[in-house]
Amino acid sequence: MRPLDRLILIFDRTFVLFIGLAVGAVIASSFVGGAATMSQARAGLPLAPAPAPLDRRTSDPVTPRLAAAVAQHRPIEIGVFGDSFGDGIWAGLYNRLRRDGRFEVLQFSQRATGFTRYRSLNLLDDTKAKIDRQPVDIAVISFGANDTQGIFDQGHGNPYMSDGWQRIVTERVSAVVRLLRDRGAMVYWVGLPKMRDPHFDADVQAMNRFYAARMAALDVPYVETLPVSVGADGNYAPYLPAEPGRERRLARTNDGIHMTIPGYVYAMRGLSERITNSVPRPQAEAHAAMAGASRARSRG
Repeated sequence: MRPLDRLILIFDRTFVLFIGLAVGAVIASSFVGGAATMSQARAGLPLAPAPAPLDRRTSDPVTPRLAAAVAQHRPIEIGVFGDSFGDGIWAGLYNRLRRDGRFEVLQFSQRATGFTRYRSLNLLDDTKAKIDRQPVDIAVISFGANDTQGIFDQGHGNPYMSDGWQRIVTERVSAVVRLLRDRGAMVYWVGLPKMRDPHFDADVQAMNRFYAARMAALDVPYVETLPVSVGADGNYAPYLPAEPGRERRLARTNDGIHMTIPGYVYAMRGLSERITNSVPRPQAEAHAAMAGASRARSRG
């Protein structure tokens, strides 16, 4: 192994959060493991390309599978895939939607995972196994906090945000999105919030730009959490309003990375509204979506 490749393997940061996911509970503690990663900004590595303008729609076209769920009046299964931040997204969406009998929010996230960590867990295989056991109508995905590191692949080290890194992660992410869509799921991607440590935040915002661009290319709605994780001055803010105009509450955990349950609930307001706005379609539109899928199958 070349000295550079050995060095790449050292740049590994794993953030693990044991979340007590009792409804309404506040996360009390968390811990950080792994060696410190050289910041992508400090290392002078190339930034991910600037994304296309973000999708600002408040609702989305109904997929045939989702149309069938609406027409059949069955619960709409929302699967949340991700790392420890995905655990929190699941908690936020669950709290937002638990009183709406149309939805069931399922936790498929697993901490300490990511698209750079396939030697630990292949996310394509893991996602396939999970949806084989439990199909979903809507898939919500969020990875990245564990991925601000290089990738060792086929005997070669690829530094964070290098061309090789972006190629490998793009291939892996695209395969997971394609799998979920092939199974009929509507897919959303949730970005990461502002981080307290400026060097780590530089890496994370490069990650957000990268995924925003990838999702634009895949026509997957990209959901920002950055704007709802900062104060009025645009800086990291540990206290945020539980709802617009209300008193601020502790929204971030003491690691400066993850959010508390109230923080995740606040961050998921936009996505939960977007999902609910997409579902109550007129019966005629649901039938039209199903008829369109039927015609496509007959042509195939």
